[in-house]
Amino acid sequence: MLEDNPLLSEEDKKKRVLQDKWPATVVLAAPFVFLLLPLWQAARERVDRRAAAAMILTFEVVMLGAEYFSVSRGHWVWNPNRTLGPTVFGIPIEEPLLYYWFPPLFVVILMHTLDKYIFEKKGNRGG
Repeated sequence: MLEDNPLLSEEDKKKRVLQDKWPATVVLAAPFVFLLLPLWQAARERVDRRAAAAMILTFEVVMLGAEYFSVSRGHWVWNPNRTLGPTVFGIPIEEPLLYYWFPPLFVVILMHTLDKYIFEKKGNRGG
């Protein structure tokens, strides 16, 4: 794992062992997930689920490939004490399960919600 990384000094390796385990990546994303729920309630009848699934699948494939390339070249490094632990191709599991699908879906749902509650009510729909 990262403890075997030849780019890390012995001091860095010791620091990683001494840190408490705290899955910061998941904890810091939680508020956005809770914000997504009311937005989804507002926009669910407008979101094309097949288009959303295709968008998420495309984003997953492209980002997993890009991130794998970055990890293999040493551009991305994670602190194992700040992730959940399991990895996919050396990438922490929360990356493909949370961060690849969530941002694009959040933007689509937010735009549909804004369209429903702001633009349609004002009669300012662009076209």
